Amino acid sequence: MVAIDALSRLNEMKRVEDLTEKLTVVIIEDNQGDFVLIEDYLIEKFKSIEIVHFSDFASATVYFQNPESDVSLILLDLHLPDIGGDELIQKVSEFTDNVPIVILTGYSDLSLAKESLQSDVYDYLIKDEVNPTVLHKTILYALHRSNYINQIREEKLNYENLFHFNPQPTWLLDARSLRILNANKAAQKKYGYTLEAFLEMSFDELHPEAENKPLKECLISERSNTDEKTFTHFLNDGKEIKVDLHCREINRNGRSSYIVQINDVSKTMEHISTIEVQNSKLKNIAWTQSHLVRAPLSRILGVINMLEDRPESLDEVWFWLKQLKVSTEEMDGIVKKIVSETNRFDNK
Repeated sequence: MVAIDALSRLNEMKRVEDLTEKLTVVIIEDNQGDFVLIEDYLIEKFKSIEIVHFSDFASATVYFQNPESDVSLILLDLHLPDIGGDELIQKVSEFTDNVPIVILTGYSDLSLAKESLQSDVYDYLIKDEVNPTVLHKTILYALHRSNYINQIREEKLNYENLFHFNPQPTWLLDARSLRILNANKAAQKKYGYTLEAFLEMSFDELHPEAENKPLKECLISERSNTDEKTFTHFLNDGKEIKVDLHCREINRNGRSSYIVQINDVSKTMEHISTIEVQNSKLKNIAWTQSHLVRAPLSRILGVINMLEDRPESLDEVWFWLKQLKVSTEEMDGIVKKIVSETNRFDNK
């Protein structure tokens, strides 16, 4: 246990080093005395740091718009000569997406600083209470939080990409109403509906009314069952397709939802149906071979046996030869029929 704790501390120290290895802090502060004090604290606590100072918002925006600017953190005074308050926070956030912002404030603006935490501000510091240790901890906390939030954003983006670029039609449904909350590109292309049209629909509208109850039962059972179910779906052009439906229940923004994915099995089912028809024909051919062919064949064999037993009677020989010819022609006709049916079977 001690070893695990030591390893965790080492990993944490490594993460701290990584975050502060190349640190660029932008200070937007119009009070030169406050800036010099903050600058001294930063140099004292961070071994490798680049400090960029601006005394107004306009100058800072020019820097932010430079694609080569690499900002790690912003220390922002709430009142600048050209702008201040909520408007200042909003505009800085627009120019510096995902960059942590720490407010520098006095006691008179403490309520505004606290309210700013509900926006894109990570933390606030009261100027009269700032010291090297407090500033150091605040910056590390903001960097850690920013790193964690960015990781979450990346994971969210990855899952969104998995959803939208999944080659199988996929929907996100409200678990109660089955309203479509999202539909990926494959679903839009396959079904001929735009995303806007899907968002106006309920998922059961894609099914015939008779399937509404089985559909809901399937969605409920699929919470813990991976077996696929086959249903009928209507495309926007009225065409019907057969689909295997697979779903999972997820929690999204505190509400229960379903991720539903389908696989078009229409061609597979048509193929199976064709195979069943062909099997039926094969059975008929086999029955013909085993019954109809054997009848004339038995008669032919019988005639041959009669000729062998009674060769002295010429009249009887001619009679049996005629019977032999009739049976042979009958057998030939049956064989031709079998060949014809086989050819039709092959051409299907």
